[in-house]
Amino acid sequence: MESSQSRIPQMWQEVKKVLNAHHIVNFILSSAFFVTKTFDPICSFVFPSDVECGLDRREHEILVFLGVVIFWKNRKALNWLHYLSNVFLFSRLASIGLFFRCDPLIGMIYAVLCLVTTILFPEPAYTGPERITYFQGTELHDELERNKRTVWFIEFYTSWSPECRRVGPVFAALSEKFTLPNLRFGKLDVGKFKQEADRFRINVHPTSRQLPTVSQFREGKEVRRRPMIGGKGRAIPFVFSEERFLMDYDLNNLYKECKENMSKQEKKQFEDEQAAAVAGDSKKDK
Repeated sequence: MESSQSRIPQMWQEVKKVLNAHHIVNFILSSAFFVTKTFDPICSFVFPSDVECGLDRREHEILVFLGVVIFWKNRKALNWLHYLSNVFLFSRLASIGLFFRCDPLIGMIYAVLCLVTTILFPEPAYTGPERITYFQGTELHDELERNKRTVWFIEFYTSWSPECRRVGPVFAALSEKFTLPNLRFGKLDVGKFKQEADRFRINVHPTSRQLPTVSQFREGKEVRRRPMIGGKGRAIPFVFSEERFLMDYDLNNLYKECKENMSKQEKKQFEDEQAAAVAGDSKKDK
């Protein structure tokens, strides 16, 4: 009984993630064609008189194909919110074509609505717990030069990239689990600081597949990055899931190694942080 009660707040937290303007508006837009075409009073009002209400054979085929595309693309979804985002994206693209097929003017109006709502109601940024240092300008370069003891994981991101927003919760969760005084996580907005993008060899073009890039620095030098850059300077696709992070960066073993190599001062700092975390959890339980 207690375990089921403890899960209720967690479930409510998950539900609250979609109770916002972005998801509500996208749900309406994604289902607009099906609702408009299948409900006769709405259909007769929206479409010209020569358009038959109800889905015809071609529209059925397009919707089935849409389902296949969504299933295929969501094989690599990071979480259920990423899955939902893919559903919205491809449903809106299909709906533009379907509306345009019935009436070009309605199709154009729907496309403009999709564009406007994308600008006005962007996907919400992650606001949960994290242990991440945000660097400005040359601060990351200066820190790597100053402190060679610390192993850093740095996410190079831009504020406008949907992929960067989706990786945010994964990177934050890893920072909560693996941060040590000598193993830390940081972020740098390379869209805002273009010179740093050039310094760390990050392509910030809107079509770039290097966003986000997560690099591991050791002794002030980059030793690993994902996605990797293959032939002709092209990024090799990488799924930024927690499992792939653990495997590709060998995080569990790296955590053990850094924990064993902590100095006395770092051990004291770590013990103090652990004690403070336990005290904080106790207050929440009360």
